[in-house]
Amino acid sequence: MRASLSIFLLLIAATAFGQNASLDKKPTGKDSIALANYRTKVSQSINANPDSALIYIKQLKNFSFERNYLSSLTDADYLYAHYFRRIQKPDSAIFYFKKQIAASKRINYFRGMAQGYNGLCRTYYLIGEIENSITAGNNAIEYTKKFDDTGNIILADSQNALAIAYSRQNKMEEAIERLLFVDSIHKKEPIREDIIAAAYQSLGNVYLELKDYNAAEEYYLKANKEFEKIPGAGTFYFNTTNVFLGQVYYHKGQLEKADKLLSKTLFFYEGIKEERTVAEINNYLGLINFEKGNLEKAETYFQNALNFQKKNDYNLEAGQSALQLGKLNIKKGKPADAITFLESALNFNREIKNGTLTQNAHSLLAEAYALQGNFRAAFSNSQIAKKINDSIQQAQSAEKIKEIEGIYQTESRDKEIALLTTKNELAEQQKKNQRNMIWGILAIITIAGVFVYFQFRNRQKTTKKLQELDTAKSTFFANISHEFRTPLTLIKGPIEDHLNSEKLSPTERKNFKAALRNTQRLKDLVDQLLALARLESGNLRLNIQQANMPNFIIAQAEAFSFSCDEKNIALNIEVEKDEIEDWFDQDVLEKILYNLMGNAIKYTPEKGSITLKGERQDKKFKISVINSGNYIPLNLQQKIFTRFYQTDSKNPGTGIGLALTKDLAEIHKGNISVKSEENGTTEFSVILPVNKNSFEEAQIFSQSTEKESIPLQAISEKFIEKEIVLPEDAPVILVIDDNKDIRDYVHSIFENSYSVHTAANGKEGFEIAIETIPDIVISDVMMPEEDGFTFTKHLKEHQLTSHIPVILLTAKTQITSKLEGMGIGADAYITKPFNSQLLKATAENLIENRRKLQQRFAQEVVLTQKDISISSADEQFLERLQKVLDANITDSDFSIENFGSEMGVSRMQLHRKLKAMTGQSASEFLRTQRLKLALKLLQEKKISISEVGYTVGFNDPSYFAKCFKQEFGSSPSEYISK
Repeated sequence: MRASLSIFLLLIAATAFGQNASLDKKPTGKDSIALANYRTKVSQSINANPDSALIYIKQLKNFSFERNYLSSLTDADYLYAHYFRRIQKPDSAIFYFKKQIAASKRINYFRGMAQGYNGLCRTYYLIGEIENSITAGNNAIEYTKKFDDTGNIILADSQNALAIAYSRQNKMEEAIERLLFVDSIHKKEPIREDIIAAAYQSLGNVYLELKDYNAAEEYYLKANKEFEKIPGAGTFYFNTTNVFLGQVYYHKGQLEKADKLLSKTLFFYEGIKEERTVAEINNYLGLINFEKGNLEKAETYFQNALNFQKKNDYNLEAGQSALQLGKLNIKKGKPADAITFLESALNFNREIKNGTLTQNAHSLLAEAYALQGNFRAAFSNSQIAKKINDSIQQAQSAEKIKEIEGIYQTESRDKEIALLTTKNELAEQQKKNQRNMIWGILAIITIAGVFVYFQFRNRQKTTKKLQELDTAKSTFFANISHEFRTPLTLIKGPIEDHLNSEKLSPTERKNFKAALRNTQRLKDLVDQLLALARLESGNLRLNIQQANMPNFIIAQAEAFSFSCDEKNIALNIEVEKDEIEDWFDQDVLEKILYNLMGNAIKYTPEKGSITLKGERQDKKFKISVINSGNYIPLNLQQKIFTRFYQTDSKNPGTGIGLALTKDLAEIHKGNISVKSEENGTTEFSVILPVNKNSFEEAQIFSQSTEKESIPLQAISEKFIEKEIVLPEDAPVILVIDDNKDIRDYVHSIFENSYSVHTAANGKEGFEIAIETIPDIVISDVMMPEEDGFTFTKHLKEHQLTSHIPVILLTAKTQITSKLEGMGIGADAYITKPFNSQLLKATAENLIENRRKLQQRFAQEVVLTQKDISISSADEQFLERLQKVLDANITDSDFSIENFGSEMGVSRMQLHRKLKAMTGQSASEFLRTQRLKLALKLLQEKKISISEVGYTVGFNDPSYFAKCFKQEFGSSPSEYISK
């Protein structure tokens, strides 16, 4: 369906702007009108009647061939490609798009090249070749810079296509960045209604993927409002949106509304023979009928969708349909069929690498294997699903700032004064020693030896003192940077929450955005201080990874286009593209580029220019940033790499950036240089090695390590002041942080749906955890008395609390700190300042994973640690639980109080522990175990029903029969007679 809409939009673009500066001759006025008419007829018939469109395409080609209009001939190839996309023949479509690109290059027809790459981008992502799709989309954007793309039509549509490609890889941050870029273009110069509507549809799709259904519905309705502005838009545009609205209503639980809307839309697309969209709608109608309990009908819809998707190599959609068929067969109690479908879903997703699909497939495989009784395979798949889920949790920001400048310079001067004072004291002490030496030589020669001894001792003290000062300075930078992150969290979190409110006035929203932007800038300068501290302490280690450096540089450079636009600076990127795989530290290179480009923008005047160049030099890569501006005298060119040095005290900045860039280049085994011409042109050049052999083995980053970067967008909520009334079974959460403001803020995030307890340190938190047995714990790391790591270790080692998920919340950002937390059993690691919705979603996912395990724990007659244990403490608890049950389950006087006493815990603690592990209260668990033992005895048919009841601890046979029927659906006598 998105493919059909994109075809329509690009054909209109081709109709409106068919020519650009090329080697081709221009059509006469009459011929130009005829060509435009052909294109218009194709665009009007391509979706409803593709065969008619094919006739017009052939007429356009013949007309252009007879008059030797070369650019119009390439347009004909472009239209042929869209025809084959429309009739579901992607291979033929790719052939014609490539043919159009080759022909356009021969005549310098840049619009044709951009259109061809745009079409390749959209076709590749339909057949699952996402990397090819992204490459083609970036090429399309590059060529839009070489001609007058009136109305930014191809640029906007190419950004939209790239967003869809990224979203199919679950890279939502990149997808949203592209779509917001389109929105920013629209705000500067309004884009045509159908183009901006398509972008709104894509934004709706992203929010649909992020499960923010209200935001998704809002963008879909905004898209329809744009469509309404188009004269005679007809039903096609609105039906494209109705497919998505039907999905939203399904996810919001409005099943009848979704069923009615999608059924109507299905009829429309069947009428125009748009099979891909028909398959998409079939898939969602299957989901709706699955929710309604119409399993046979749902299976028919899913199978119809899967058959079409397999036939046309739409691997992502086929994987999703296979996933639903697996889930349906689990529901029908057919684990073998479910496993077959779920394995095929993983195979479809092997090249696409969609993280959400993989995680859901392994989670459902765990259920299917558990249903088969293969708990080893179930546990293995459950662990894989958990690891994948943990890897999609974190997002990073990248805006650089200097608001900490005043505080930092003040502290820096104080430290320099202290250092100079100490040096003066040491110098005075040395003079005193020299005088003593003179008097000693005059007195007796042996005193000279004593003096030499004391002098050596004093030099050791001097060296030690200087080392202590250097260490104190590094520690100061590290500590002050950590201390800034906690208040930054308290500033950033409420600001984000306010920005999500719809009640803000334009002025208030503008002020809040300014505050948020400066908070992010402050965070980046804090990160820069941390990097300096790590460099000085020797703790900065290279993480060399394999990637293509030209693509990486181009991607980073695009982030500065907005800053350049604000100052009317012309940004030129001249990087030689290739397919060579390089070895470099992406984080180090990102910091180097950020500092050099940021410096260039800062010192380039309005209407100036900046050029970013990249070229290979044997086994090295040279990066140059050239900007117009002021001349840097030769005597100052080397000084600018000195820390805190500024050529002019009136200049903005702290004097950190270039010094840090030089240190980073050198630690990467490279170098940096500067060249400035008197005409005002300044060039900074960095040369870095990109060969694997240039680095030590320990510096090569593990290929299995993945950066956590899953962007999560804030969810808009309307808050109403009212008394909070929680349900009795509300989850219990324990928040531990030595900062009261952080505790209060996290409390406010969860207070509407959780029972929240708080503690000021790990020791107090552990006591509360033992008493209340919470469902999840959120803890800071750096705390007095007992830190977060020690608390987590104690929690995971105690039998009553070993099952509780732990989220560590801290200002420490190093990978080693995260690995330390995960190594002692922490389930998630979130850095400050954090996004409140990310924290809430992480907690909900961990609790949901625990609930899924409960369903398996409660299935066996005897719960053994090999089936359900997660830690050694759980194993000890289950061993004790089994011994107590074996000894007392047949005793009718064995009460819950006796149960708790035998287990060595209170009744409430036993209730919370069993509820967390099995989903049952202590009394429900004991009764269930007795009934399961009774079921086993009835199957053996060695004693009567009443004897079975007495044997398993029931005094009343009628009560035993009643409980048995509630548990198993039939009375004991009915069960025996089966």
